[in-house]
Amino acid sequence: MSSVETVNRSLRQVLADSQVAALSIAVLLLWSLDATFQGLWDPAYRVAAFLVTSIAIWGVPYHSLQLTAAERFSLLSTFYFLYSAIGSLSAAWLLSQWVYGVDPFRSLAICGSKLTGGKCA
Repeated sequence: MSSVETVNRSLRQVLADSQVAALSIAVLLLWSLDATFQGLWDPAYRVAAFLVTSIAIWGVPYHSLQLTAAERFSLLSTFYFLYSAIGSLSAAWLLSQWVYGVDPFRSLAICGSKLTGGKCA
């Protein structure tokens, strides 16, 4: 390949051929999954604790309608992590659409064939 052909290749093609885009999409999807779990862990824990307490006392546990500072911080961090998960998923989706023209999961499936000897994109 001559230097003129190398210069004329588009950034999209370079990213697809070098697997940088596939790796970036995979990392962004993992960040999205991690942020989702971190965001939903505390609310799921609180719901489970409420249910266990309800079963243990055979009734509804008392809970004040006012949010404490800790509960407000917990709610804020939950929204932050969910916002981060949506942002990472959106970035993976946009990158995948731009480079491969398909959704992120399909692009990773297509590029996975390169590991078995096929060609990506």
